[in-house]
Amino acid sequence: MRHIVLASHGNLAAGMKSSVELIAGAQPGLATVCAYTEECPTAAEPLAALVEGLGEGDELVIVTDVLGGSVNNEASQFVNTPGVYVVTGMNLAFVLSLVVDAGTPTAALIGESVAEAREQLRRMDPVPDADEDDF
Repeated sequence: MRHIVLASHGNLAAGMKSSVELIAGAQPGLATVCAYTEECPTAAEPLAALVEGLGEGDELVIVTDVLGGSVNNEASQFVNTPGVYVVTGMNLAFVLSLVVDAGTPTAALIGESVAEAREQLRRMDPVPDADEDDF
């Protein structure tokens, strides 16, 4: 079974989970770690517990908020653990693609989802000579 944990500084992960479930419905395999909050002072212990709790054949995708941040650094200690994947740069397009596709093997799905998420990051340039009536 594939498990996904969203890990962030503060409550970004909880907000992301809320948005994912608003769009895609309840996601029982989706968890959050909201580090540096009253409920979760650090990411280290809850991430370690999730990794240790994996059963035979289970996979865990840890999605962190920012490359090089403390949450990502804590998650990165598990990159050599079989069945654990760490991806950083959390965004809604990426997380949605992970939760809606249960059939694609995890490593391939992560690669495809990262590529799709990169395409979502765009600067929206002004439209020359656009009238307000055009919107």
